[in-house]
Amino acid sequence: MNTGKSTAEKIIAGTLRKDREAPNHKPDEHYRFPECPKHLQGETRRIWSQVKREMNQYSLITGADSPILEQYCFLLSKLRADPQGFSASLHGQLRGIASDLYLTPESRT
Repeated sequence: MNTGKSTAEKIIAGTLRKDREAPNHKPDEHYRFPECPKHLQGETRRIWSQVKREMNQYSLITGADSPILEQYCFLLSKLRADPQGFSASLHGQLRGIASDLYLTPESRT
């Protein structure tokens, strides 16, 4: 059973060493970052685009992650719209989702 990190996880963590990777490894040519749902508008759509711009190169977020990415975009837009009204509970949810999506420095180590 292989319990090591995937190549994408090593790239994110900054620990990828080309001399230790299989020489025939190629990035997934069929990878596509999930499309933004049509019902997301305004700030939530902009956040989706920002995440796509930053994370597309790592090929980690797939269509299966769309619902959780949607939650992340919604919560972050809510935080930006009303920082004073954003509860500690919502902060915890946002941080947990960000970690699940490898969007925090801590989750990339």
